[in-house]
Amino acid sequence: MNPTTIIEIAIVVIAILAFILYLVWQIKKKGLRTTAVDLIVKAEDMFKQGDNENKLNYVIDKIIVLIPAPLSFFITREAVREFIQTIFDEVKKALDYVPKEG
Repeated sequence: MNPTTIIEIAIVVIAILAFILYLVWQIKKKGLRTTAVDLIVKAEDMFKQGDNENKLNYVIDKIIVLIPAPLSFFITREAVREFIQTIFDEVKKALDYVPKEG
């Protein structure tokens, strides 16, 4: 086989692996969402009011531990932070909702 064919095969294999890892992450993320909500509640209980950075870091650290090793190469701490922040914002929005009168 010539080098071009080998490179093309390698690119296809890498693309397939990346897609599989993406699917695994999406499935895992759905389970992580519930876990993240539980950890947010626990952090709210553990840390004093206003200690938001420590609360967030606690949840991020716990979620990072749960990410499978192969995926941890592709998922940054900042991505986990954004994931947690999105969940927190959604929960807060739901809890702060006040129905409109009449």
